[in-house]
Amino acid sequence: MSMELMVKAMKSKVGNPLRKLVLLKLADNANDQGECWPSYSYIAEQCEMSRRSVMDHVKELETSGFLRREYRKGVKGNSSNVFHLNFDEKRSLGSESVALGGESPALPSESPALPLVNLLHPEPVTLEPVNESLKDLVTTSKKSALDFSKWPALPGKQVFKDWLAVRQQKKAKLTQTAINRLAPHLVKAVEAGCSVDDVFELCVSRCWIGFEFDWLVNAGLVARQAVKADWSHAVFDDEDPLI
Repeated sequence: MSMELMVKAMKSKVGNPLRKLVLLKLADNANDQGECWPSYSYIAEQCEMSRRSVMDHVKELETSGFLRREYRKGVKGNSSNVFHLNFDEKRSLGSESVALGGESPALPSESPALPLVNLLHPEPVTLEPVNESLKDLVTTSKKSALDFSKWPALPGKQVFKDWLAVRQQKKAKLTQTAINRLAPHLVKAVEAGCSVDDVFELCVSRCWIGFEFDWLVNAGLVARQAVKADWSHAVFDDEDPLI
């Protein structure tokens, strides 16, 4: 095994995790001159893949210039392949067009190098969608869209995202019922001179998944004078049959 070749194999970009695993196995078997002669069956067993897959990956590696195969016939009539590894620094995906003076083809943005354990046992990658607006934070489809029309205004994207993170941490899913219950308290807060952002910033700082108007008063976010000024709700009741 050549540690130098192993390091070069690990740094090489071959375009496929299983193909890179085959390249690492060849480097593991190679001498300091980059020569090795393991059988396809041996590589397949060590890499836990089919012999056909190994042959396909070796062919792609040869096409990309990472190795050269030499057919060797034994004295007893049997044959084998000798692999000559080549880690020229100029050799990489799309290097041929660069060498000819052309522009390098556009490639997807590179992700951090995968640990060796992921190369040995690759797992499917799940990509999370990027949230582009506040609506995307609470809407996954047209059928599951939430209605915020009863709120006096929507909070800023970042503070609302932070509040949703608080709810998620406490396993409190944001539902239409929760939105409707918060609406009258938000309306009262705005009428008392408090902004919607101020309310949710307080919720985030105190890890509240919800709030009531009285909580805002007790926390000092809403002045008590503003509450005392609106005393009509304590005297008159719209549902009182005597009114």
